[in-house]
Amino acid sequence: MITGDSVEKACSEVGEYSDEKMVGEFDRFFREQPAICEFVVELTHESGQKIQELSLFLAYMVFKAIEMNEPNTLGPVTSEAIEAAYRDSESWIERISATESEELESTIAASLQKDTEPYLLQYVISELNAPLDDGSALDDEEKGEVFFVLKTVISSLTPEEKGRIIEIE
Repeated sequence: MITGDSVEKACSEVGEYSDEKMVGEFDRFFREQPAICEFVVELTHESGQKIQELSLFLAYMVFKAIEMNEPNTLGPVTSEAIEAAYRDSESWIERISATESEELESTIAASLQKDTEPYLLQYVISELNAPLDDGSALDDEEKGEVFFVLKTVISSLTPEEKGRIIEIE
């Protein structure tokens, strides 16, 4: 499991990057995880630049947190691993969607607590609920789309139990 400390260290380090360093880091991310980057771009290409850039940035942050937690252990993710994680994410969304509306929030909260990467998911959720750089906020549909993409990225990148998705009781 990626620790909360690793997520905080990644956020702190990236927050101090110059624009030039950030461009270099994104180049490295695209070189080291081409399938992840392709997946994010492909899934968000119709959603507009704001959603695509946010999704890529959050995917990079997940990548960075995993690197900080477990240096030199992250190899390139295959498109097959991403497809398996995508199917698992779709299944999770379908189960959540089948939940009665009055139980929805508690069901989601309970299932997220059982996830193998709760700190990464908490980070993504907090970023989705924060105002964007331009001061605007994402609507619920945009938040859902980015969350789905990042849930799949997290499942693809996490070294243990790749593709495992949380269960709802």
